[in-house]
Amino acid sequence: MSGKLFVALDLGTSSCRALAFNQRGEIIARKSLILAPKRPQNGLSFYDGNELLRAQKNVLNSLLTQVGAQNVRSISVSCQRSTVVLWHRQTGEPLAPVLTWEDGRAAAEAENAPVSQAEVHTITGLYKTPYFSAPKIAWCLKNCPPVKQAAGEKNLLIGPVASYFIWHLTGGKTFAADPTLAQRMLLWDIRTQTWSADLCKAFGVAPETLPEIRPSAADYGTYEFEQVKIPLCVCVGDQQAAAWNRLKSGQTLINYGTGAFLLHNAGRKNICLPGLLTSLSASCKTPKSDYLLEAPVNAAGSAFQWLGAQGISFDEKKIDSLCALSQTPVWFLPALGGLGAPYWDFSLSPVVAGLSPLTQKADWVAGTVRGIAFLLADIVAYLRANQVEVTGPVAVSGGLTHLNYLMQFQAGLLQLPLVLRGESESTALGAAHLAADYLQESLQVSTNGETGSFLPNLSVEDAKNLHQKWQAFLTWCKAQPK
Repeated sequence: MSGKLFVALDLGTSSCRALAFNQRGEIIARKSLILAPKRPQNGLSFYDGNELLRAQKNVLNSLLTQVGAQNVRSISVSCQRSTVVLWHRQTGEPLAPVLTWEDGRAAAEAENAPVSQAEVHTITGLYKTPYFSAPKIAWCLKNCPPVKQAAGEKNLLIGPVASYFIWHLTGGKTFAADPTLAQRMLLWDIRTQTWSADLCKAFGVAPETLPEIRPSAADYGTYEFEQVKIPLCVCVGDQQAAAWNRLKSGQTLINYGTGAFLLHNAGRKNICLPGLLTSLSASCKTPKSDYLLEAPVNAAGSAFQWLGAQGISFDEKKIDSLCALSQTPVWFLPALGGLGAPYWDFSLSPVVAGLSPLTQKADWVAGTVRGIAFLLADIVAYLRANQVEVTGPVAVSGGLTHLNYLMQFQAGLLQLPLVLRGESESTALGAAHLAADYLQESLQVSTNGETGSFLPNLSVEDAKNLHQKWQAFLTWCKAQPK
């Protein structure tokens, strides 16, 4: 095997993946390991730090052995955001459970921190919740004796999963993160691009325990494998990696997975909108980033799993055909875990209306698909109401994009064309492109890029009327007894 290969690691919630791309952007080898977090009870989600590190190293080393380390130009590391690791500066040993972004045990620390939601949102672009890192760190400082001891001895290091992994790959020489990951720690000031002294104080975190900040694509040291030194060129959050080269200023992307996620690139203007998250785009060589408006929808693919749990069983491969049979779709609010942006109402549960003796399984399924599309349309309507221009085409990706009914209905509601992105490994590919851009190497966009489009098939008036009916239904849902 010859040529320059770009290796990218995607350290996700339930698996570790390593992929090798050739200069045509094609995947020529991949390795993966399933490593789901432990979830012993509701609200808890964590890894053993040593198990996590072993899995990541095994995946990387196995791939390097297969393709030959001498053929690898660079290694990129992307990871889930908000999962946090606390480890010992001298030994590298993890000192606490690795709490994932899903872990909610730090709710009290988030609530009791002496800083308001408005202040947190202004400084970080995020909200004071236990799902971001700072409350988790505060919980560990209070509840894990090894963390307290290391902090007292000035031997505590705290960082995202990618920082922990890179620190070990470089033998402790590189302790760094990029702004996309730093921001998710809820301690990063997106206005000044520095750690916030006020937030560090509010959560009891010593700034010297936090990583140095470098651009997403920068010099992160080298990894020596079988006597070959391979540059580590990228450290980045998964969503920003997936958006690299796909989300220019003014553009919008929607990813449909277990939940759904809308990203809008606001350019160099820091737009702080209540109800939405603001984050930073990936950066190459310099710390300059665009501001991204982020809007999560809590339930998308999981809504179909919920239907199955209620006894409404169906083959997920037949969702499109069932939707085509529906004459009167139900009105369904897929509020699993409450509502995300722009409402952030965690008191709501799934609500259904419009049932009749003639309601069929197809009406339930079509109503669920429409509910997902309506929630995303609410986000776009909120952006437009706040003078954020959303124009097409909107890029769409993720597992649910194979549902033509969903894509067509979404295009109609938004009155915008949707362009389907077909990359199955968009996070890893984006991370590899970041490395190539940093090294000024050629890495083409794979031909498995744009794979289809959907144009609006509803009139402007029909789309408006449907959305008004949805808003009336949503108001009714909120009025129901909790």
